[in-house]
Amino acid sequence: MTRPKIIVLDDDPTGSQTVHSCLLLTRWDVDTLCRGLTDPVPIFFVLSNTRALPPEIAAEVTRTVCCHLKAAIAQTGTTDYIVVSRSDSTLRGHYPLETDVIAAELGPFDAHFLVPAFLEGGRITRDSQHYLLVEGQPVPVHETEFARDSVFGYHHSYLPDYVAEKT
Repeated sequence: MTRPKIIVLDDDPTGSQTVHSCLLLTRWDVDTLCRGLTDPVPIFFVLSNTRALPPEIAAEVTRTVCCHLKAAIAQTGTTDYIVVSRSDSTLRGHYPLETDVIAAELGPFDAHFLVPAFLEGGRITRDSQHYLLVEGQPVPVHETEFARDSVFGYHHSYLPDYVAEKT
């Protein structure tokens, strides 16, 4: 039985710094993506660094990555794959902009999961509430400096409310 190829579109380099034994692609031309798709490792990251960009440019970069990925999938004959949009574990990022662009370019998905976590960094989700561990105590992430981010600020740690706020 073969495993699906996992393709992670990563909006910031901090996430890919925590993984090993997989490819980290910093280019997304079709040939480079073909290499990722045909490499024997089951997962590869495409570092787009879109979190550092304004929304319009982030959308265009994501669209380009997806268009090139579609071409690479067709060229390699890849049929079994999973696309993951990896973003910040403190809920900062172009959400839902990037996931909307991915769905528009690659087609509808069977499921869309919002799973903020970074256990080593003290970021956990329990009962749909996202927390940052501060001195060992869980603090709702909307009460932290991350929620006051000048670009990606938000008012809710309870994920259904966060999604409603962002959409």
